[in-house]
Amino acid sequence: MTWQERNRRRRVAACAAVAAFLLSSLPAAAAPSCQRELGTTDITLIKSVLHLRGVVHAPEDQQCAVYRQHVATVSKVREVFERCLSGAKRDADLQQLEGVLDDANGVIARMCDR
Repeated sequence: MTWQERNRRRRVAACAAVAAFLLSSLPAAAAPSCQRELGTTDITLIKSVLHLRGVVHAPEDQQCAVYRQHVATVSKVREVFERCLSGAKRDADLQQLEGVLDDANGVIARMCDR
């Protein structure tokens, strides 16, 4: 296994850990429309992370497409969190999402935009 593959696996694992943390701490008292959106967001984010895990050994063009889709997904999640969460929890979750976006965009810049 090359160092690039190890780094990709670490990044995918980090994304999965952040997603699990964010999703495990969703508020139960959100407005009904937000509860629905947060629930949908939960499923969408989990699928995105699983998709990332599934392309670890795929050709770079496939990996790039999945990373770009992951960025789009996390950006949508961020929009929902901005609207549906509040307080320090919201701020912390948004900061973590920004880290995930930075990491994914970094991978795209290094691997895909050559």
